[in-house]
Amino acid sequence: MMAFTLFITASFFAYVSCHTCFIEDNRGDCSSRGLKTIPQNLPRNLTSLDLKRNLIETILHCDFQFYGRLIILILDKNMISVLQSNAFKALTLLKHLSMADNMIDLNTSYVSEIFRPLKSLDRLYISRNMQVGTGLPVYYPFFGYFRKLTILEMDLARKPVWNKCGFLKLQQLRTLSFDFCYLDKMTNRTFAFMPPSIENVYFVGCKIRQLAELNFLEPFQSLKILRLFQVCMDIESALMIVYPFTKMQELNFTKVNPGYCDGLVRAPYAVIITADMTKYLRNICLRKLILIRNGIVDFKPNSLLSYTYPECFVTIVFSGDRFSITNGFKAVELTKFALQLSSLVTFNYSGILGISTDEMNSGLTVDTEYAENLDNVNANNWKLDVQITYPFPRSLVVLVLSKFAGVEHIQGTTPHTIYFSSIHHLRVLDLSYFKMKYFPNIVFNGTNYLKYVDLSGIDSTLYSGRNNIPLFKESKTLILKHARLDLTFRRGKKIFSLFPTVKRLDISYNHLWFLPIDAFNSNKHLRHLDMGFNLFSEVPIAVHTLTNLEVLNLERNNLQTINETFQQFFDLRNDRTEASFQLKLSGNVFRCNCETSDFVLWISKTRIKLDKPARNYTCQLGNGTYTTTQKAAENFHEFYGNCENEVWLRVGICLLVIFITFTTPIAVIVNFRWRIAYWVYRVFKRVVENDLRSKFKYDIYLSYSDDCFDWVKEMLISKIENTWKMKICIEDRDILAGIIRSDAISQSIHESKNIIFVISKSFTKKTWGNFEIQRAKYEKYTGHLQRIIVITRNVQVENFPIELDCILDDVFLVNWSDQEIENGWDKLRMALFSDYS
Repeated sequence: MMAFTLFITASFFAYVSCHTCFIEDNRGDCSSRGLKTIPQNLPRNLTSLDLKRNLIETILHCDFQFYGRLIILILDKNMISVLQSNAFKALTLLKHLSMADNMIDLNTSYVSEIFRPLKSLDRLYISRNMQVGTGLPVYYPFFGYFRKLTILEMDLARKPVWNKCGFLKLQQLRTLSFDFCYLDKMTNRTFAFMPPSIENVYFVGCKIRQLAELNFLEPFQSLKILRLFQVCMDIESALMIVYPFTKMQELNFTKVNPGYCDGLVRAPYAVIITADMTKYLRNICLRKLILIRNGIVDFKPNSLLSYTYPECFVTIVFSGDRFSITNGFKAVELTKFALQLSSLVTFNYSGILGISTDEMNSGLTVDTEYAENLDNVNANNWKLDVQITYPFPRSLVVLVLSKFAGVEHIQGTTPHTIYFSSIHHLRVLDLSYFKMKYFPNIVFNGTNYLKYVDLSGIDSTLYSGRNNIPLFKESKTLILKHARLDLTFRRGKKIFSLFPTVKRLDISYNHLWFLPIDAFNSNKHLRHLDMGFNLFSEVPIAVHTLTNLEVLNLERNNLQTINETFQQFFDLRNDRTEASFQLKLSGNVFRCNCETSDFVLWISKTRIKLDKPARNYTCQLGNGTYTTTQKAAENFHEFYGNCENEVWLRVGICLLVIFITFTTPIAVIVNFRWRIAYWVYRVFKRVVENDLRSKFKYDIYLSYSDDCFDWVKEMLISKIENTWKMKICIEDRDILAGIIRSDAISQSIHESKNIIFVISKSFTKKTWGNFEIQRAKYEKYTGHLQRIIVITRNVQVENFPIELDCILDDVFLVNWSDQEIENGWDKLRMALFSDYS
């Protein structure tokens, strides 16, 4: 009986919070608790203890005496500066110790034999403790006790002294990493006492005061991987330290340039690679070559594309620099080099071309005038029939060509056909943010086995009108961020039918507020759909056709609720996927009112996997305050108890009114009916007017097209503002530059009492016209907008926006005629000043 009681007690405490620490499965999480000392009342059988991000300054000699079973101990990001003797005495089983980001001084903090008990240690992280570099010699502690150590990460002083550290005894050490280093000079004696077993050497955030010497890394006889990240030294010295190695697995130079450390603007200095700079690199049999953001602007012949053992390469990455590899002698060298890369699997050649904030918000990557006349341009260019062929290694699997201004050939003409020859193993093609004015036909010389295609940043209107694109034939994953899909759908073009086999589709960041109902009719295999960071106010009906959907991302949209139809659809998909359906809704502000009470209950009870397991999505109450869906569900009766009472209250009032109507003497009603009606009217009108006056910023939001600008400015605005004393919001005058256009228009309409659309011949061509109509419909249906007034001026039926057809019953129509101006003003005045409906 006693044993059973102990078992139940132990099981209970295995999943509880113990003295501010969370304990689960012999793992203790005490991170970010504000602790100043090591807690002594935790379970004795802990095997892992996380104490990072606390306020601990000293490790006492008895702090871990009760935790002898620890295997993992994390003390990162504290304020530790003192390690007392025997601080780790009880930790004989410890394999992982991390004390990074503290204030431990290499000269003074590590007392004699501090590490003696840690004979089982496999990984030690003590980097980012050296605050500033010192010109004095720094004596490192004795590491010779760690006979099983495989990974060591520490700081590198300007003048390190290793001769008494016992490094030669670390025969199992494989990885040596320096994070924060202030080395004076990379000499051939710097690492003279390092063990020959080290295979991986990393330098992170280093400042090198002088040029490197040859044989700097010669003590690392087994070196396979060398990585330099944000190292302040010139690229010539960095390429020099690879001597005398002839075979390596990886060479990674990322942000190796003095410009990242010097000057007010931290940007790389321009570098031109020469044949002399690569003379040692050229003779290495290298599997991975990675050069990222090193400031390279050009290279000379027989340098960057010339190697003695090109057949060794498996991965080549040239990213974030500004050099070209396709013009002049470089094209010849590239062709020759490509044919020699018999083992290459990944080739990444990415520029530094970014996408501006305006382009991200609007999706615009080419000028609108060109896109409008795309068919004519294509027809004229097609006569040139420019074709080019790119040879790639047969073994290539991943090809990345992104962030460039475009491919040009023969006097600036974009090629219409690009042949990819002999790449039967290609599975991944990334052309993201590759700006172009024509989307070429990409033809494979052989079978197309592409599974992943990224066309983010490329205008989808360039290829949406085509019936078939071989590039997409077998694609399973397609990324279309910032692809102007909103413009494609507004033009009535179908695009998703080009990807019949796609299983994962990303159309985020496309300014979408609607999708055609049949948008996904051809995508029966689609399982993962990402529509985040758009403008959807409701889940598109088109999603209902995706019978194999498993993941739906609707983050950062304008969703206010999920209707009952989609609630049932998502639950059904969850049942059919065995409770693995995922729905992502973060970043939306939902409505928590009587109309959406079913959604609040559903989101709190559904078994689908949400991106917020706590189900605490932001929602707005009817009084304008904000809460979370979790709180709304927990206090459902408090928030929604009046919803049913409101119905019965209305019934009761109706019965009472009927009773009074039939029982009150007819004489009283006849004698006082006008006085009662007039009094009620005055009170009601006063309340409504006060409420509207405090609620709205503008009396009118005015929308018009350019062809009636003079009439609007000279007559309409002058009459309304000067004579009728009403405040108008005009897009070109009152909406400031630099603000996201769609958000500013939405907010302005929301803050307006009425909206007037001046419909003319060119209104349907207005860039934001459809969006303003959609927002006006939304504000009208939600009760924020009092009147939608449409003024038609010499407009034919075919030029009348079809978006207004479905709300004609809610529109006050003023047919303006220049022959009957006074009649037009009377109608408009009646619409604006009549009693509230």
